[in-house]
Amino acid sequence: MWRRRKKTNLRIALFGPYMFELAVGLRENPDNEVRLFLDEDTIPRSLRSEPALDDPGFVEVGPWISTRSILRPRSSEIAKRLGGFDVALVTELGPIFAAASRVPFVFIPTGWDLTCGPFPVRSRSSRNRGVNDLSALAVAYRLRLGIRTAIGIWGAPFAPFRTAAERLGRQLTDNLPQPIDMALFDPGRELVGGRATEGDISIFHPSRMMMTEDRFHVETGQWKRNDLLFEGVALAVADGIDARIRLLQRASSPDQARAREMIEDLKLTAQVEWVDAGTPDGFTWSELADLYRSSDLVVDEFGGWFGLVALEGAACGRPVLNRVDPLVMEELYPDGYPFLQASDAEQVAEVIVDLVDPGRRREVGEASREWVLRHHDRSVVARRTESALAGLGFS
Repeated sequence: MWRRRKKTNLRIALFGPYMFELAVGLRENPDNEVRLFLDEDTIPRSLRSEPALDDPGFVEVGPWISTRSILRPRSSEIAKRLGGFDVALVTELGPIFAAASRVPFVFIPTGWDLTCGPFPVRSRSSRNRGVNDLSALAVAYRLRLGIRTAIGIWGAPFAPFRTAAERLGRQLTDNLPQPIDMALFDPGRELVGGRATEGDISIFHPSRMMMTEDRFHVETGQWKRNDLLFEGVALAVADGIDARIRLLQRASSPDQARAREMIEDLKLTAQVEWVDAGTPDGFTWSELADLYRSSDLVVDEFGGWFGLVALEGAACGRPVLNRVDPLVMEELYPDGYPFLQASDAEQVAEVIVDLVDPGRRREVGEASREWVLRHHDRSVVARRTESALAGLGFS
């Protein structure tokens, strides 16, 4: 139980939708005065059902991001709000406004905000040309200025983040693990809809389809190599394994048509189910948790690092298959990690065959959840954040 110290509370502002879990964890400590700022037009559907969003003393939702606020951040309302705190933790476009507010701030990148946003020329293949190019230039200019004034950049030292930071003349100063709501992804929660499919093993692969080996996608960590999964499943099926796959149908999957063609060429059409959220806003967190729990194996990506898919799948007590940089993982997790590894289709098939055994799945799944509890539970991450802030002089 927390004991309130006789001192002024540390006022912490957070900006960006992916800061919600960290904000909840920091709020557990009554010595922290926590405020989360969310832009009303960019709140993901997965977050909209959270009751905490209705607490005005915790969350402020507003029209923070606009062309005007990006071009003139010092006069923006969000910069004025951030300026009233001791320290800010920001992501996405947050560095633009935090720098303008003059508040000391830490930048916690989610991906695009460090690897693509500051580099409009390198990222031009990922957007439509014309007016979008002008917008990207304006955002990049402000974002680069903001990131360079951060008192720290907390990101995992995988190649995409490390390379992008170096291009900006900065270094990653710490790694903050991604926080997870372990109660939401509890494997014991009642499952809506039951097990995904019949067969020997059910596989859930919620990643976007990005198989094209484009240099920009490789450098920025967007090359997911989904083809390894399809080829591996085809090998396992040829060996007599009844493996089924669930994929998410989404507009943000640039290689989705190619994936369908590949699945057909490999004669896997009957093995694959495409799941549609029924809305452009995507799935809620509860719906995603049910999809994880309804599977036997969660497949992340094979590009060398990991994100929420791996952590959420493991939190649900499911084995997770991916490919991560072993040297970086050893640095981040010297006590080891539970993710099953594969670098080619043959290794993917071997993992699938091994996990046909329910006992083996249970063994890996339980170890996976315990690992997430130790390293990524939002309370654990919040306490680590407090220690890191204390090291910067904020306590």
